[in-house]
Amino acid sequence: MAQFSHTRTYKRFPFHVPLIIGGESHICEGMLRNLSMDGCSIVCDREVDLGSKVRVNLLLPDQTSSLPIELGRVTWVQGRECGVEFIQLALHARLRLNRTLRTALIQFLNAPKNRELPEDIVSGL
Repeated sequence: MAQFSHTRTYKRFPFHVPLIIGGESHICEGMLRNLSMDGCSIVCDREVDLGSKVRVNLLLPDQTSSLPIELGRVTWVQGRECGVEFIQLALHARLRLNRTLRTALIQFLNAPKNRELPEDIVSGL
């Protein structure tokens, strides 16, 4: 499996919602696996090419319209699963994504098993 060199800046939260992903030569449906402010991992109904530029529309919970990621780059591929780095989001999309992830963080922190967080997570907040 080929990969681009990258490090994660933000914590990823599990999400299992439908999405549509399109590139220069394909459009397919998929399922979101996890999400952060600058990327996500997804499972598609077909393989996507490593390094390809894509547009993603996420159907996030409790929202009436999809969240458009105007431009992303596929940073890793493993079969039909891949990682997408967000390159371009409109301001309104970034604000919606921020609200969604803020809610996920609050739920994560309020979960009983997470009341005593490891030091590396606490220092990253």
